[in-house]
Amino acid sequence: METFDRDFFADEWREGHFVEEKMKRIWAAQIEVLAEVDRICQRNGIQYFADSGTLLGAVRHKGFIPWDDDTDIAMKRRDYQRFVEIASKELPKEWRLDHPLLRKSWKYSFSRVLNGSKIRFDKEYMERFHGCPYVVGVDIFPIDNLPESEEEREVIFPILKAILSTIYAIRHGKKEAAEDAMLSIEETCRVKLDREGDVRLQLWQLFEKMSTLYQEWEVKELVQIIWWMDLNRPYFFKKEWYEKSILMPFENIMIPVPGDYDQVLRVMYGDDYMTPKKDCSCHTEAFYVRQDEIIKEMRGK
Repeated sequence: METFDRDFFADEWREGHFVEEKMKRIWAAQIEVLAEVDRICQRNGIQYFADSGTLLGAVRHKGFIPWDDDTDIAMKRRDYQRFVEIASKELPKEWRLDHPLLRKSWKYSFSRVLNGSKIRFDKEYMERFHGCPYVVGVDIFPIDNLPESEEEREVIFPILKAILSTIYAIRHGKKEAAEDAMLSIEETCRVKLDREGDVRLQLWQLFEKMSTLYQEWEVKELVQIIWWMDLNRPYFFKKEWYEKSILMPFENIMIPVPGDYDQVLRVMYGDDYMTPKKDCSCHTEAFYVRQDEIIKEMRGK
């Protein structure tokens, strides 16, 4: 269990933004989840990096961005796949690993480690997570190898996008559109999907397989496919930026960041990334709004 100074939980203003005690306790609970992820990675030789707002927070604030409320890390695809396999066995019993191959209701192409599945107020839970009753977690994003030639990119990425689009069509009950897309995927990828089985699961398995077609030794650039596919943010990174990690302070712990974090942050946030600006990339307390509603419902019974 991580330790925090009593003053850490006090309300305070950080860079013009008021951070209340409740958010501080959410941050502390997320650090506990991150610490467990770190232990699993250390035991199994899995490399990971602070990512997105967590990376920016580590570099610019030495902790959470004051108006952010989540924790993001990234792993190269091979490490990511190993982590999913190992963590599903090594995480604490009541914790949860959300991944499309493990949880049918999970709809994203990244993973999330959560400290449970329900809000809890029992003494053990409240002590373990520093007075935070919420379900909190860490998002884990895979980093993939990017083929060098434009021709190969123009082949592989439309296939990946088609697979994701088909999964979404299935989820939203668009059977005709999904069937047409599956026929095209089968022809392009030379596979056969079993319509009597779990087609969604088969498509996710195909997505994972297609994402590992290229090995790190044969490429010069990396990409986070989720940002490209889902949000149309083609973040391309030089492979050498992620060859090693270095430790940086993050609140009361140290976390690994990419060896050339400056270049990574310039790609993600621009050359002026050290200048704070509140924008839609952070979540501004939306994290616990729904959970507060659930607590009100619980207390109303």
